[in-house]
Amino acid sequence: MEEKLQLIKIGKLSKAKGLKGHVQGFVTPEFVERLKSVKLFYIRHLTSELPYFIEEFEIAPTGHSLFLFEGVDNRTKADALHGKEIFTEQKNLKKQKKYDNLDYLIGYQVMDEKLGFIGLVDEVFDMPSHPIVQVFYNDKPVMIPLVNEYNLIINERKKSISLLMPDGMLEL
Repeated sequence: MEEKLQLIKIGKLSKAKGLKGHVQGFVTPEFVERLKSVKLFYIRHLTSELPYFIEEFEIAPTGHSLFLFEGVDNRTKADALHGKEIFTEQKNLKKQKKYDNLDYLIGYQVMDEKLGFIGLVDEVFDMPSHPIVQVFYNDKPVMIPLVNEYNLIINERKKSISLLMPDGMLEL
């Protein structure tokens, strides 16, 4: 019985670069550091993912990439890959550390020191300056920045986030 590959979409190819078959692409930044030494990627063609062996590749920390695949040895072949999605096998990714991704906060209770229970974390946005959680308060989505200035305490055992929000924060 054939084992089904567990493929993860990690990015997308963009345009050809040069005449020797190099292709520019973008790898989602969360996968850049997690990629182990990879010998092949899978590229989606219509409804299936086909294996492409990698001759060389460079990936910047921002995710901008340059690939050269075996058999893609001229600009015409590289142009044919424009816009195609890139996949890798799950086993080619290092395990994600819990704190690398704050999605574990989804479902946590948000408690304000004055108001008490505000709501459950519905979504987490990992912004460059600080993370923001979305909760529904009185049936309206409210964005709450997770900053130390709010006396922030995250209790994993109780699955709660305690803080002291500025007056009027929930009315925004």
